[in-house]
Amino acid sequence: MAEERVKIAVQNGEAFLEGLWEEGAKGRNVVLCHPHPLYGGDMHNEVVQVMRRTFAMLGWTTLRFNFRAGGAAQGKRDALDLLDVATFLHSRSAGPIDLAGYSYGAWAAMEAVQAGLCPDSLVLIAPPLDFLSFEGLKPLEAPTLITLGESDEFCSQAALSSWLSTGPHPNLQVEILPSVDHFYRGAERDLSEKIKVFLDRLA
Repeated sequence: MAEERVKIAVQNGEAFLEGLWEEGAKGRNVVLCHPHPLYGGDMHNEVVQVMRRTFAMLGWTTLRFNFRAGGAAQGKRDALDLLDVATFLHSRSAGPIDLAGYSYGAWAAMEAVQAGLCPDSLVLIAPPLDFLSFEGLKPLEAPTLITLGESDEFCSQAALSSWLSTGPHPNLQVEILPSVDHFYRGAERDLSEKIKVFLDRLA
């Protein structure tokens, strides 16, 4: 099934986000969050596409969308918009809502969780711990996958270890990809496989 263009109302209809929705057969739904819009990130980003193809291949319903760009309050606003995006997805497809975010999208996903969103699972690709503040954002008890390139410029392994030092996280899976930077160039297939293995374990 091809993706369908959708408009997603946020802030009680005061604004709309553009998105692409594709129905799957598995009964699981995922919202895909892209990198920072002020640095060229959008829902067509290649890593977001890798995530979408992987989830869709396994029969998940997918929804990718564009955050609103610009403004000093953008980060908090985007996280709150994500609550409306999840509500929109649930209105289209019953079943659990899961989150997957790359870079800024991983941070926005965590902010949305802090704001009250409760995904059944979480995939965080290259969370930018050395670029954005994750203070107060704690890993979920729900099944969570974190992938990190060994040469990531915006998230060192030390920063990740520090963030995860709050205690044991029995449902957390961390994958370090050797010789990979923040942008996963040339590592798309490896990233897809890591996500696939994680999702297979949720079944």
